[in-house]
Amino acid sequence: MKTSWFKFASISSLAFAAVTACSAGDIDSNEFEATDEGDLMSLGTSEQPVMNCSNLDGTNSAMAAFAVAVAQDLGRLQVGKDFKVRLGGWQYESQAGNNAETLILTSGSDADGNKGKSRCSDGKCARVQAILDMQYEQAANKVYFQGSGSSKVLLNPSALRSRMVSKFKEQQSFDSRAKDGDSTQAPKEQHKLTFVSAAKGGCDTMFTFQATKPDGSALKYPAQLKWKLAFADINNPYINFQNLGGGKVAFDPTWA
Repeated sequence: MKTSWFKFASISSLAFAAVTACSAGDIDSNEFEATDEGDLMSLGTSEQPVMNCSNLDGTNSAMAAFAVAVAQDLGRLQVGKDFKVRLGGWQYESQAGNNAETLILTSGSDADGNKGKSRCSDGKCARVQAILDMQYEQAANKVYFQGSGSSKVLLNPSALRSRMVSKFKEQQSFDSRAKDGDSTQAPKEQHKLTFVSAAKGGCDTMFTFQATKPDGSALKYPAQLKWKLAFADINNPYINFQNLGGGKVAFDPTWA
């Protein structure tokens, strides 16, 4: 079947179903396409308790979904290495001209190994790319997120790309002053994230990851990973990073 909108009742719906709902490359210029109703995944609930889960223009959900997808596809929160700002078109990623700023994946390697697309076995980082594609005007009037109750919130691509770029630059600022042992700054120590579980939360879905050093040993400063999420907006109510102890961290967790 074809449909012109998708109901994403949870962040997990976006992070996982967005790949089904649209291609790993550019979003179709006419509409998203699903093969059957089973593609319209709804892993959360629309009957949420009253809480501060504002989602104006859909970007709170989109940014949180982006953070989850980055952690899952890339296995780390090193956006300064894995992404860059591109000057190009605003209609779709491969468009030239217009000098619109958008966020795109990098590729290749550096002193710490593979980066960006080169970290993904498919060479595309499908979950991440599906959300990046939502920055472009080809997604206008096509993507809805769950609002309060049974309401839907239409994603604003222009607002999303502006927020993605500005928060990426904010992350670069945090990373430039990284300092181990400072609870107000991003850590210098390298990390690896391994997906552990997803469970129903208050605003949406809690995603838990095992956080270690790249060699599998324990991190000294796991709580500081909070500041590696500046790219998704630290004040985003759908983020709310938590250090769970035992080497586990969570974001987009149950709202307290």
